[in-house]
Amino acid sequence: VKLRLAQYSQRMLDQIAADERIDYDDIHEGLLYLYRDPKRFEAGIKKMKLVQEHGQKQDVLDPDGVVEAEPYFAPVKHKIAGAIYGVTDSSGDSVKFCRQVQAACERMGSKFVLGNGVTRLSARGGKVQSVTLDDGGSLTADLFVLSAGVHSPKIARSVGVRLPIAPAKGYSATFPIKGNGGMKLRIGCVDEELLVAWCRIGDRLRVTSSAEFTGYETTYNEHDLRLIRKLTQDLLPDAAEYDQGAYRACNRPMTPDGPPILGQAGPDNLYINSGHGHMGFTMACGSSRIVADLIDGKKTEIPVEGLTLTSRP
Repeated sequence: VKLRLAQYSQRMLDQIAADERIDYDDIHEGLLYLYRDPKRFEAGIKKMKLVQEHGQKQDVLDPDGVVEAEPYFAPVKHKIAGAIYGVTDSSGDSVKFCRQVQAACERMGSKFVLGNGVTRLSARGGKVQSVTLDDGGSLTADLFVLSAGVHSPKIARSVGVRLPIAPAKGYSATFPIKGNGGMKLRIGCVDEELLVAWCRIGDRLRVTSSAEFTGYETTYNEHDLRLIRKLTQDLLPDAAEYDQGAYRACNRPMTPDGPPILGQAGPDNLYINSGHGHMGFTMACGSSRIVADLIDGKKTEIPVEGLTLTSRP
């Protein structure tokens, strides 16, 4: 279900970017899933066959093949057992993309109200009538789409809808790429041993790691960043200015079975688009198109079984 949605979403993202001429520092060079241990590499190849059987193009690379795909790894080739190369994968700056989508929507007449969160929904007669805002004000509308990440369950409960979404805290770091005229990283990667991912976003290196359940708090300390430190020192020692890093922790809205929750739930005019976990940007454009089609009463381009609240396993 997640793979089907991710593949569809990638097509929708590419279409929006092309139609609106959005530059979001996107790189369409694939993604490398790196393995250090030969036995884990063999297991990874078997695991990925399921993905390949569902139409996702992937190549199995030995260490020489890894260096051919990403020359930056030549000095550390001896540390790599091999990789699975997701040929059609891509990366980019999600914030830059969203801001340009916002600008496109505003040109079409949309209005954005920012810096004032929603605390609850108010329903009457089987329909949501309004939302209450942080500042005590309210907004009325004909239709409501709830896409509030880890806060969606609390808001949905105000109209009797229970969403199986929980916060999973993850860590990220962003470093300036070294401007010494040397070789720059080309392909995004995932270290399957440390479970750390990274990619180049323009002149920055973004590195993410870990997921743990700690409630809704988003604090972090040096110990929490240890896997990011280990990865960068081990495989990317000269890629960026690591003494100039910006760090953050955030909560990812996870569902028990993985896919997000999309479509109508509870009151007739309430639609859900939430629970994307750590794959928010990956599945965003496809999810939004599905919800829009459901609102319009159109047949969705991919099946929604396993995605709606009432069709979970």
